[in-house]
Amino acid sequence: MDRSPLTNGWLENNDYKHFTCSKERTNGYMIVIGDSLLHHVRKPSTTPRESVETYVESIGGCTIDRLTALIKQNHFSELFLNQQHLIIVIGTNNLAREKSQPTIVKCEKLLQLIRRKYSSLRTIGVCTVPTRTKRSVFYRTYGDNGGKSIRKRIESYNRKLKRLSRKQTPSKCLEVIKLDFDLSIHVAKDGLHPNAAGIEHISNVLQAYADSL
Repeated sequence: MDRSPLTNGWLENNDYKHFTCSKERTNGYMIVIGDSLLHHVRKPSTTPRESVETYVESIGGCTIDRLTALIKQNHFSELFLNQQHLIIVIGTNNLAREKSQPTIVKCEKLLQLIRRKYSSLRTIGVCTVPTRTKRSVFYRTYGDNGGKSIRKRIESYNRKLKRLSRKQTPSKCLEVIKLDFDLSIHVAKDGLHPNAAGIEHISNVLQAYADSL
């Protein structure tokens, strides 16, 4: 399957999906990349400008580990070329397997990798992990009680993400984008994925962030 970031439309290969633009890019603008929470999300619109586009990459089941490996392998090198802004939506699949501390350490290393490889980026925004009702299938993960404590792990990770953003220097600015789900409104019956209202909520949050740039 052709994964070229200059191919028109939605591409699909098992759990890999992305929206791209066919026109040649001379100036980058924004990438939104992450796990299946981005599936069906409306891509943020930006101020109209010649040869400028916003790209959304949704990788089903993606963990921080997998995204790190893909970036190390230059999987998105052409897509990242000359981009100015990056939004990352990831972490929920890590927290289904491990505690918040190893997850935030992996997140920090991912950010360090991205900054080393793609110096054109002016801003990086990382979304908080939204809460969920579904328990993890990975029980007794790293000595805790697995899925029973996943909400606590999410809350702990989000607090650590906020602290991580405060540690950054002005040249390494990290913006935390809050994806606050209302469990009675935004979550599908599976207790994990966003429903139509949740998708609209994520789209609106990402658009508000894009508007602030």
